[in-house]
Amino acid sequence: MRWLLSNVRNRARFAARHPGYAIRSLLRELTHADERFLSAITGCSVGKLRAFLDEPFQDATFARGLQAAIEASESSLDFGADPYAKKVLVQYATVRASEPEIIVETGVANGISSSYLMLAVQKNGRGRLHSIDIGGQDHLPAGKKVGWAVPDYLRQSWDLRIGDSRILLPRLLLELDTIDVFIHDSLHVYEHMLWEYRTAYPHLRTGGLLFSDDALWNKAFAEFAVEVSARQSAIVRGVGILKKPSLRA
Repeated sequence: MRWLLSNVRNRARFAARHPGYAIRSLLRELTHADERFLSAITGCSVGKLRAFLDEPFQDATFARGLQAAIEASESSLDFGADPYAKKVLVQYATVRASEPEIIVETGVANGISSSYLMLAVQKNGRGRLHSIDIGGQDHLPAGKKVGWAVPDYLRQSWDLRIGDSRILLPRLLLELDTIDVFIHDSLHVYEHMLWEYRTAYPHLRTGGLLFSDDALWNKAFAEFAVEVSARQSAIVRGVGILKKPSLRA
C-alpha cells in the first residue's frame, strides 16, 4: 500500500474537492476491484499484482529519481497528472504481470508513464518500449525536452520517435509487425483515439492488451471495445483496458 500513501497531501486535497470519486475509489481498494480485473486479463494473482503496485516506491533509485523530477519541474501540476496516481501504476503492474516483449505507446510528454514502463521492462529482464510523441512543449517545464524525466539507466531498451503519430505509428507498426501492448496517451479526441486503436489493433497479437488513457473523455474506447467484440474490457481509474480475444472466443 505504499503507493496509496505517496503524495498524501495532494490526495487529501483531491478527495476534499471530489468526495464522491474518493469514496468510490476507496470502495474499489477495499474490494480489490482493480486488481481482480487485472488478474483476469493477465493470469497473475491479486496478491502479486498488489505487490507490483508498491515496487516503484520500494526501488530507492527510481523513487529518488521520480522525486527529483517532480522537484525539478517545480510542481507536479507540470506533469498534467499526479505522478503517483494509480492510473499510472496500473500500466506498470500489468506490464510486470504479462511480461510483454514489444510495447508501443503514443504520447510521452515529460516521460513519467514511460519511466514506469521502462522500470517494469527492466525488472522483467525482457522487452522494449517504442514511444511516439508529437514533440510539443505543452506540459513541459521550460527548457526541458520530451521524455526528460526518464532516467538514463532505464533508456537502454527505449526507442523514442518524435513526430505526428498519424505518420509515425503506421511506419513503426509495419517495422514491428506484431506487438504485445499498445498504449494510447496522445491526442484525446474521439476521432484520433479511434484512429489509433484501429491502426494498432491489427498488429496486436491475440491475447495482447490495449490501453487508453483518459478513456472517459468520450465514447471512443467504449465503442471500440464493442466494435472488436472484446469480452474482457474495463475502464480502471480512467484508463481503458481491453484484451484482444482469439478468433474462436
